[in-house]
Amino acid sequence: MKKKFSNILTILFLIFVFSISLLYVFLPKKDFSQTEKRYLAGFPKMSFTTLTDGSFEEGFEEFLADQTPMRTFFVSVNAYFEYLKGNNGSEGVYLGKDGWLFEKPFDRENKFDLNAGKISRFAKTTDKPVSVMIIPTKGYIYGEYLPKNSLNYYDGDYIKSLPSKLEGVNVVDVTSAFLNEKGNAQLYYKTDHHWTSAGAFTAYKALCDSLGLEAADESLYKKEEYGSFRGTSYSTSCYTLTKPDVITLWRNSKTNGRAKVSIEDSPTPDVYDNMFFPEALETEDKYVVFLNGNHGIERIETGNKGGKLLLIKDSFAHCAVPFLAENYSEIIMVDLRYYKKPVSELLSDDISEILFLYGIDTFAESGDIILR
Repeated sequence: MKKKFSNILTILFLIFVFSISLLYVFLPKKDFSQTEKRYLAGFPKMSFTTLTDGSFEEGFEEFLADQTPMRTFFVSVNAYFEYLKGNNGSEGVYLGKDGWLFEKPFDRENKFDLNAGKISRFAKTTDKPVSVMIIPTKGYIYGEYLPKNSLNYYDGDYIKSLPSKLEGVNVVDVTSAFLNEKGNAQLYYKTDHHWTSAGAFTAYKALCDSLGLEAADESLYKKEEYGSFRGTSYSTSCYTLTKPDVITLWRNSKTNGRAKVSIEDSPTPDVYDNMFFPEALETEDKYVVFLNGNHGIERIETGNKGGKLLLIKDSFAHCAVPFLAENYSEIIMVDLRYYKKPVSELLSDDISEILFLYGIDTFAESGDIILR
């Protein structure tokens, strides 16, 4: 009986291996994983050099790993297996309470002070008012949902140190506003590292208070909800049993109807008449609905009264710009990860104010904040 059972297991294993081999051969190969939001390895180039130096073998192993049939299923099984072993956060993302996914805190050895110093020196070279708004992580704001034995988040200490590092620069206190508001609204997505529109609106009001501007009233906005949003935290961790988020667009039809958006990454700009790109809601990367995602430079002519704002930013800004548009006639968004021209060239463009808006993770880790 034992031998018969062993034979059955062997046959089933051989059938499984044979089936997987057939799927490897006949299933179409994918170039990009929507779940993991990364490009997958293709079949490596075969030559005498690659065969003898070991690069073909290495590339073939990556190809097999990336093109495994039912890859998402197996990656997800491995994620939960590691979680059950006690390795919560093994892929850099904690599985927290109530469906919250948290990126691990950034390393204590980082570029936070270096980047603050760059802004301080830059501010001394211009007569334009400069403001800085650094957004804390959801791990710091919603720490009560973190799993046990998670690493500590020191966002508050870093952000509180900014005024002493940025003499003459207006530092906007978003952290206090978030801690006061988090019981009234969900300020971050559970499956993504970005803030929600409610979070961006809370920060917008804090900025207006800091600058002496009148913030638009929440009643002006029509809120449109779209489900099935799974963000970068979900993609990185592959905790696929996590419920998706709802992504909400706050539309002020009066302001948005007048807006003109120019994406100037190429000599011939792409021009649009909307700050929202609803076609992105039909894709995996739904956050692109805000300002069409990451670009080196975008100009938003709002049709409203106000000055011109130079906004040096990361992707947190995309969700906030429809609110900022209420108070400025034009916003020039610059992402230094992609914009490689001197920022000083833009200061001659009748700029009235400069705002640095970054998530603290990016600010602490980026080597792209080059100001000249």
